[in-house]
Amino acid sequence: MKPNIEYNQVETKFLLPFLEEMFAAGKQVRMTVTGISMLPMLRDRTDSVLLQRAEKIKKYDIILFVRTTGEAVMHRIVACKPEGYTLLGDNQIDVEGPIKEEQVMAKVVGFYHGDYYISCKTWWYQIYSVLWGSAKKSRKWLFPLTVRVARVIKRLKRMEKEHEMDS
Repeated sequence: MKPNIEYNQVETKFLLPFLEEMFAAGKQVRMTVTGISMLPMLRDRTDSVLLQRAEKIKKYDIILFVRTTGEAVMHRIVACKPEGYTLLGDNQIDVEGPIKEEQVMAKVVGFYHGDYYISCKTWWYQIYSVLWGSAKKSRKWLFPLTVRVARVIKRLKRMEKEHEMDS
């Protein structure tokens, strides 16, 4: 049984210095995702990401960056240009950028989908990143389709579990 954990949000002005210190020391940080901009991959307050200092950033990486307003945000890189990165949340259709190199704090190296860890180096995640990251124009109809497929998979898993209990 999963423990009931109470989450508290930390203001960005307190979080950023802590993250900078951790990344400077070469440590990785696990953070719970808040918000819906990275659905369907990352679920609000359910999934968490493993972050490390942003080195060797490339197209389709997910980065944690700081907007000029001071807000920390996590989105996927969809273009690398001389003037900066162009970003897009997986659940969005409008791009953001250019994001300068100095605004980037970290990159996602893996994530926990519930309790299950997924490395960003796995072959199927790499395929997902390229397909979803390059599907900017078709997201309006792709996202509802992925939600339906996810619901069917979840229902099948639940039925399988119930069948195992009955056996």
